[in-house]
Amino acid sequence: MTGQGVSPRLGYCSRRPDDEGGSTCDIQAPALFAVPNKTHYNSTGFVHCSVSRISTSRYHMSFETKDAEPVSMIANKNRLSRTTNYHMFDALRGGVDAKLSKKSGHYIGKLRLQSTGCYALYNSNKEKKQVAAFVYEVPDLLAQVRDGTPPRVMKAVIPDGKHSGTSCGSLIEQLRMGTWRQSNLVACQTRPPKFSDGQYRLNFSGRVLQASVKNFQLENERGEVLLQYGKVDEDTFHLDYRAPFTAYAAFGAALCQFDM
Repeated sequence: MTGQGVSPRLGYCSRRPDDEGGSTCDIQAPALFAVPNKTHYNSTGFVHCSVSRISTSRYHMSFETKDAEPVSMIANKNRLSRTTNYHMFDALRGGVDAKLSKKSGHYIGKLRLQSTGCYALYNSNKEKKQVAAFVYEVPDLLAQVRDGTPPRVMKAVIPDGKHSGTSCGSLIEQLRMGTWRQSNLVACQTRPPKFSDGQYRLNFSGRVLQASVKNFQLENERGEVLLQYGKVDEDTFHLDYRAPFTAYAAFGAALCQFDM
């Protein structure tokens, strides 16, 4: 999937002026579990981040801000787990070279495959609360033969950011049952791309440079894009998000793409 427009370079500080004459270098990064506000947004209305694939089991996320923190979060795939299980760490607290252990002080949660195409994002509290869920619609074999390989379709549910908590239980089930509205949650799904010149296309406003099945945008019921993710080069991806997504939930959505 391709994006329209080309970004001239990849960096933490773009120096491109915003509507008020400032630049992305004036923007502070939000906390990992905090819902961002307008002071955190780039001129495009998103928090700009990048995701780096260090290996097939390790991924780093960084904010693109004036402070240019090299790495904010680390995700490490547990190779010993029978199902996909990414352990996630606060790199600002523990550092890039710290031991990646659940017993460490910088472990913040995990992304776990619950069943085929269904992922739950947990925090590190004792009750292991689900803070986001991501569900892929997997087309049957007949549909794939008839229509070719269609773009991936993801649905997601996250807290609305306006209430202190959500109801207990599986967010995946609430998404499937359509009961998320009663639980102070927001649901979104992938924006359908347009098929043009033999390719599926989305407008990423220059943030995506290469075609990839991993490129996607999540939109709410009003058609507003809340998150977008796309390929810059072989091992670098841009990840942009806005409220009610947090950095932690946005990184979780991106990690799902590496497992499909």
